[in-house]
Amino acid sequence: MKFALPTSVFLGAFLLFQVQPLVAKSILPWFGGAPAVWTTCMLFFQALLLGGYAYAHASTTKLTPRTQAVVQLALLALAAATLPILPSDASRPTGDEAPVPAILRVLASSIGLPYFALAGSGPLLQAWFARSRRGASPYRLYALSNAGSLLGLVGYPFAIEPWLSTRTQAWLWSASFVGFALLSALAVRAAWSTFGAPTATNTSLGAAPASPKPTWRQRASWTGLAATASALLLAVTNQMCQEVAVVPLLWVVPLALYLVTFVLCFESERWYSRSWNLPVLILSLTVLTQAAALGAKVGIWYGVPIYSLGLFVICMFCHGELAARRPGPEHLTGFYLTLALGGVLGGLFVALLAPLVFDGFDELYVVLFVVGLLALAFVWEPRAVRVAKRRTWHPALPALVAVVLIIGALFTMRMLVRSQPGSSETRNFFGILRVQDLPTPDGSGAMRYLTHGGTRHGQQYQDDARRREPTTYYGSSSGIGVLLGELASAPPLRVGLVGLGAGVIAAFGRPGDVYRYYEINPAVITIAKRDFTFLADSRATIEMVEGDARLALERERDRRFDVLVLDAFSSDAIPLHLLTVEAFELFLARLEPDGVLALHLTSRHLDLGPVVAGIAGELGLATIEITTPEDDSRALLDARWILVARSSAALERPRVAAAGRPLELAGKSPLVFTDDYSNLFAVLK
Repeated sequence: MKFALPTSVFLGAFLLFQVQPLVAKSILPWFGGAPAVWTTCMLFFQALLLGGYAYAHASTTKLTPRTQAVVQLALLALAAATLPILPSDASRPTGDEAPVPAILRVLASSIGLPYFALAGSGPLLQAWFARSRRGASPYRLYALSNAGSLLGLVGYPFAIEPWLSTRTQAWLWSASFVGFALLSALAVRAAWSTFGAPTATNTSLGAAPASPKPTWRQRASWTGLAATASALLLAVTNQMCQEVAVVPLLWVVPLALYLVTFVLCFESERWYSRSWNLPVLILSLTVLTQAAALGAKVGIWYGVPIYSLGLFVICMFCHGELAARRPGPEHLTGFYLTLALGGVLGGLFVALLAPLVFDGFDELYVVLFVVGLLALAFVWEPRAVRVAKRRTWHPALPALVAVVLIIGALFTMRMLVRSQPGSSETRNFFGILRVQDLPTPDGSGAMRYLTHGGTRHGQQYQDDARRREPTTYYGSSSGIGVLLGELASAPPLRVGLVGLGAGVIAAFGRPGDVYRYYEINPAVITIAKRDFTFLADSRATIEMVEGDARLALERERDRRFDVLVLDAFSSDAIPLHLLTVEAFELFLARLEPDGVLALHLTSRHLDLGPVVAGIAGELGLATIEITTPEDDSRALLDARWILVARSSAALERPRVAAAGRPLELAGKSPLVFTDDYSNLFAVLK
């Protein structure tokens, strides 16, 4: 049983980090699939980690070892009583709540107590290890803990998510938690005799003499380094998720790299050295600043590797400096508590403060600037030290000063450019919206654009003679244009539209038509009404529903549409919860018998055609695909539309049949996504 304690440390860390993508993925559909869902989840996990570390620190400093063990086992038993972990349908938001408090509430009710118990177990078990094996360094267990965390994270998108449903994953995790609790009981039994007399554990955790109590300067440096690494992790994850998809894979990659640096730096001193890290750090700061300046233009194939490598180098710097400053074993729980506090502060900055202060993703500039300042502080040497070393300055100092000035200058320029007329940015929980007035593609006049990250969500001619022309993905020859053109002679239509953008499709509205928009982002509604005139110019009656479309449609049981447009996939950060069997069953229930479901599936990195084909096959639906090329003379972009109906007769109308073709799968097999199962790898182009 001597291996029970280190095995418990490893398994606890494994469960602690595997549950993060599991639970976040399960609630993602409830909050519109926005990237900020993961950022908010990370803030929750960091805050609960801080709480767990505070509990461990208080336990080891205020309670006798045997009392600690009894309290810990009681906590694990209480947490096990709250299993399984998946949130119930009763926890789903109603659609009119502020998303951040709602996410925190759902997480607290579903995973709160088990996560808290696991968070406190790590430092507590390591403190017991130090007491039972005097002279052994507990920081090797810290590296083992991070290795368990890393395995839990990396294993999720590759070995768990593609093969198991979310519900099965939750039950397996819950069973594993019970196993961890039993293993912890064995660890307590094995170490019980070494706990000795009932004296506080702060009397001596190891055989070596007690090290000095950490000063406030030391604690400040621990907090600053931990906060910087945490903020960079979340800022980089935000950048990556905005332009690909809000999926566990792109949550896991940055977090795994973050943990790898912890493992390396605390496993051995040989992994980190300023001699190699500082030159690479300077290069990384320069390249990441360039990537931040390019924004969405950086692209996935350049952006993801660059952001990942930069994150790794900077976290090696932060965690390497932390490892070099770690205290003696008797101050272990206080050290972990300080690291957790820094993690929470970094999370608060990115998740809550930055969206209030910045219009764009400017927190990345701030974090890079702080990293540069920290590096400067560490290489700055007093004159007496420089004289003793017979050198003027540290060799890296001039380059660090230069890169810090560059970051500051680019950030200042970014602020100035944003304040110029003809351009505005709006940021909220759902991302950043940019409105710009630029020349038309053919240079014939002025055009107003609405973009979200690197994705165009609408554009409008500023010339009164052309401002009613449908543009972007919605020209008269596009899938939606052909369908609505075919129905132009029909009686007034009831059209439902999931996703508003600039409101371009409203240009097709006729007197008597009702166009009912479902838009989750209130800022999009404001911009479409304030900066564009498609809604005001439309001859149809315009209705607006704010909130997640799926939740709203579930409540509107008696509503029926002739056409239901799903225009929520043109960004590459797609809401997968709108592309499942259960979602399609809901959409069909809101359509007339001969109604048509029109899906806009233009995407640079994801091929969603096989998913539509799989769901259509599962439900016995007919499909047809209409693609149109870019046309600068009419301000049109490449567009892919797939029309779905209960029977082929609804898609055999002359104009639709002439413009369409069978659904193209490009050699891929049909896929069936459900609320309980999806696999991003299968739809990557």
